[in-house]
Amino acid sequence: MGKSKEKRLCKQVKHDVLEEDLDGYKKLVVNPTHLCVKCGRVCNDPGLLCEPEPID
Repeated sequence: MGKSKEKRLCKQVKHDVLEEDLDGYKKLVVNPTHLCVKCGRVCNDPGLLCEPEPID
């Protein structure tokens, strides 16, 4: 996902990452390990979430 990986996932989605790099986004959300309690997104890299919480 290149330069956009530096941003939090919620910001990436707002900036058209789904249109620009759908395959890269899919890699981040497959088999999620964490949930953001602020925005509700899930990801397998907690560093990309606003307020990550492990998924049990």
